[in-house]
Amino acid sequence: MNLNTLLDGLAVKSIHGTTDINVRSIVHDSRQVEPGDLFIAIREPSGHDGHHFIEAAINNGAIAVVHEGPKLTASITIISVPDTHLAYSLVAACFFGFPASQLNMVGVTGTNGKTTVAYMIDTILREAGKRSGVIGTTGSRFLDLPFDGKKTHTTPYPMHLHETLQKMADKNAEYVVMEVSSQGLASDRLASIKFDQAVFTNLTRDHLDEHKTIEAYREAKMELFSNHLDESGCAIINEDDPSHPYFRDASTADILTYSLNSKTDIRRVGPINCFSDGTVFNVQIKSGVILPVSIPLTGRYNASNALAAIGVSIALHIGPEVILNGLKKISVPGRLERIECGQGINVLVDFAHTPDALNSVLSTCREWTEGALIVVFGCGGDRDPGKRPLMAQAACNHSDYVIITTDNPRSEPIGRILGDTEAGLSPQVASVTIENRKEAIDHAISHAQPGDTVLIAGRGDEPYQIIEDHQIEFDDRVVAKDLIEYHYG
Repeated sequence: MNLNTLLDGLAVKSIHGTTDINVRSIVHDSRQVEPGDLFIAIREPSGHDGHHFIEAAINNGAIAVVHEGPKLTASITIISVPDTHLAYSLVAACFFGFPASQLNMVGVTGTNGKTTVAYMIDTILREAGKRSGVIGTTGSRFLDLPFDGKKTHTTPYPMHLHETLQKMADKNAEYVVMEVSSQGLASDRLASIKFDQAVFTNLTRDHLDEHKTIEAYREAKMELFSNHLDESGCAIINEDDPSHPYFRDASTADILTYSLNSKTDIRRVGPINCFSDGTVFNVQIKSGVILPVSIPLTGRYNASNALAAIGVSIALHIGPEVILNGLKKISVPGRLERIECGQGINVLVDFAHTPDALNSVLSTCREWTEGALIVVFGCGGDRDPGKRPLMAQAACNHSDYVIITTDNPRSEPIGRILGDTEAGLSPQVASVTIENRKEAIDHAISHAQPGDTVLIAGRGDEPYQIIEDHQIEFDDRVVAKDLIEYHYG
């Protein structure tokens, strides 16, 4: 595509060199630059700064560079802009022909529940006969099949994001349900996208290593409602969360509220009955109709997630029978996923990686566990250290035996992560620290007795561990299955 076309509508401070050139692709990682590419230098919250790699990008064949800061002298085209994150999103959208404008976009944000709510909405849409896709933490899916094989960030970088949207549009997709992360919003990855529906699930402590304060974290998430939700669309907001007034005030679109506890547009009526393999409860919608909901996921928090999905479905004028049938078919990888090999113990894998999420998942398991509740979890390195003891406290709130291990230590010393986490343990609860994650899972499974529940938390369906700068193949579900077959086969 011609560079002039890509720059159309972009705020530009200065241009050195010709813009009448054809761009092969747009890249933000200098190592991936190929001859004919446009390189965009972006600054990451982690401290990584693409401006330090402009020379490397040029050496690899970049024919133009977009950057911030002082004038550069080079033999290729150099474009200076006020904000390279914003520029990246806009040129990426242009490169792929603004595919989001061809789709009905549904955005889901919140600390916990994004993946489950997105899968619920997608399942209901497909039950309604719609051609629907999902983009989020578990990767991209279209019509319930893995789509592009790339699993990156919850909200992908602009080129990956718009390429995926364009491919879905080419397959005649009607709807795309996206998990929208605070990082994606704060770095303007969604600058060119308007959503038709937006969901707020909840707000608890997470990503403070990047946002520094809970207020800044909340402000980032509110961007979905203030800047990216079409005024003709609908905001679906959880009134059980204390932050809900901020999200209501941020939206100029129509609003539907939901709650497990209050009289809202969509609300739970009567008891919530949780079982090891599902949850049953009644929901009253705005029209007064009561829906008997049954979902194959356990827990009060999943009842709340179902209310969010029901809200989106109502906003999209999907009928009650279709909603109920869709919810019965929901399946979410790595979210309280049961590992069943005929053993006499319950073994589940879940993504819970915040104190609130771990507390909720363990509380759910406690409701139906007949024997002891054993939890295996760790905390990520190079991330908010303040939540590590809080994770241990959450584990001790409901568990009989707590096993602390590694998660994704990244570049941080493992001993420091484990020590920070151990600081939150209670002396009243039995615990052990086992650094090797496979050995920790093996310890839990081999010590469990019939009727016990083992929860392996923190990583869900992630296929690898990140240790220093290496990705090591490691899927909790695969490891657990192998160990169960070894001990019980």
